[in-house]
Amino acid sequence: MAIPTIFVKAARQIWNSEWKILMNGLAPSDSKGNYRRPINLQKPIQIPTKEDLKKRDSDQMPCLIVGKSCPWAHRAWMMYEIKGLNKSINLHIAEVDTAGGRWILEPNIKGCRSLQELYRKCGNYQSRRATVPMLFDPGKEPKSKSRLINNESAELVEILNNWPLNNNDIELNPIKYKKKIINWQSLIQESINNGVYKCGFARNQNAYDKASKDLFSALNTIEESLHSCGPWLCGKDLTIADIRLFPTLIRWETIYEPLFKCSKKPLISFPNLINWRKKMFNLHNIKRTCDINSWRKDYFGALFPLNPSGIIPKGESITTIVNH
Repeated sequence: MAIPTIFVKAARQIWNSEWKILMNGLAPSDSKGNYRRPINLQKPIQIPTKEDLKKRDSDQMPCLIVGKSCPWAHRAWMMYEIKGLNKSINLHIAEVDTAGGRWILEPNIKGCRSLQELYRKCGNYQSRRATVPMLFDPGKEPKSKSRLINNESAELVEILNNWPLNNNDIELNPIKYKKKIINWQSLIQESINNGVYKCGFARNQNAYDKASKDLFSALNTIEESLHSCGPWLCGKDLTIADIRLFPTLIRWETIYEPLFKCSKKPLISFPNLINWRKKMFNLHNIKRTCDINSWRKDYFGALFPLNPSGIIPKGESITTIVNH
């Protein structure tokens, strides 16, 4: 027996209303339905000096907390690997609690089992959900007060590039590329890194259409630049501009195209971007920062408003996708 039209309309209206309530909790928007990422108001503190770090034991070193699925944390993790910071920063990978919508710390850090508890331990009592990446200083003494150094990914990339102790002399933010890096950061952050979320979290068709247009326009700009001025965004040298772009593009076919509706054109339509991504993937230890199974589990499992069935799709390996 066919379902009466009036019931279908009523169910659609009820679901749409409930969906908007869920989305407002997940991703805030403006009055026109455009996704707006919350501004990070955390004031960063001074990082430890080289002399200070040299006097510390390994368990007293600052700790960088990342999550495998978070693209913002991914860029900080990449910097950690490229700069070889394992001797002066302890890396900790937080796990996603999909049911509770929070980051879990296993093993505990400073007696804290969740990231929210650690934020409070560091004196941060923001009502907003605790986020990764997070770089904090546990202090040199057992009873020292833990301090949040920084949790803004764009700033953390620069902090880690200039970290007092590292295992190599790779400079990813050279003065000669300062203007180019700033320009790329402006385009990439807003139209691509945030752009995929603007598509996925758009509340209506107009908001989605605008986000999609801006996103693919930015991809076209980068594609043309790589063709004429590559192999990297600023020319012959790898920079933090490349680091800031990679986490979004490496998740494209797995997450952003199917789940966030970034589907105007397949990424393979941008051959220079595809080649650039492959080159990035095979640098240093970048492969170890890419866990496609965690991405699928966390995105499709945790973002209920975008995937209410909770079904986690199957797919190719990250190596197969990159080398396609």
